[in-house]
Amino acid sequence: MTLISFFACLFTAYGPALAIFFLYIARDAQLVLLMLSSAFFWLIAILLSSVIWYLAKSVQSQNYVTIIFTVLLQEVFRYLFYRLIRRAEVGLNLVSKHPKSVYNRSAFAFVSGYGFGLMSGAVMYMSVLVASLGSGALICPSCPQIDMYFVNAITCSLFIFQHILWMVLAFDGLSSPNFLMQWFMATWVVVSHLGASFATLFNASTIPNGCVYSILINIAIIGVSGGLAVHSLIRS
Repeated sequence: MTLISFFACLFTAYGPALAIFFLYIARDAQLVLLMLSSAFFWLIAILLSSVIWYLAKSVQSQNYVTIIFTVLLQEVFRYLFYRLIRRAEVGLNLVSKHPKSVYNRSAFAFVSGYGFGLMSGAVMYMSVLVASLGSGALICPSCPQIDMYFVNAITCSLFIFQHILWMVLAFDGLSSPNFLMQWFMATWVVVSHLGASFATLFNASTIPNGCVYSILINIAIIGVSGGLAVHSLIRS
């Protein structure tokens, strides 16, 4: 592939996320540290997933099983990170720019989700992006008119925003005094994460226009999660 294609995929995958970092997160050292902390938690989750995948020889070729335990481990560490932030919330509020703002928790959730998403995008797509510099192109089986590098770039960008919204919804739901709201938000986060992950299997399938279905499913999940997140902000 040419350098033009390389940079097109690079900015498609990471451009929107980098814009958020430089325009919002990078201006506040507290938010940068929070982002790095959450990224580290995601790395621990994916490390444990890798260990399980390596030891479970019988399921290494079964993508469905791999997706299930990988997603569930990420959600366990999302919950653990939420518990950590809850314990440190008083201190975080004291050193924040607006200590008494009712939106501090949402801001912490946003940045934490950004850390999850950015690290997820880096691990998921960086090696694919580097491979795109080689000769030839890897054609997408379900959409032979485009290559896998660009399809994966779109998927990477979408998943970064998915993680942001999932973290916001998880924080809002788990912090709610309403038991039903807690279960609804937690269930939506886990189920939608599984659904978005399973949808990516369309990319490498032989289903005609499978990559389109994958992208549309992820956009639809972002739309629903975004609506729920906006509703939670209005309620607060």
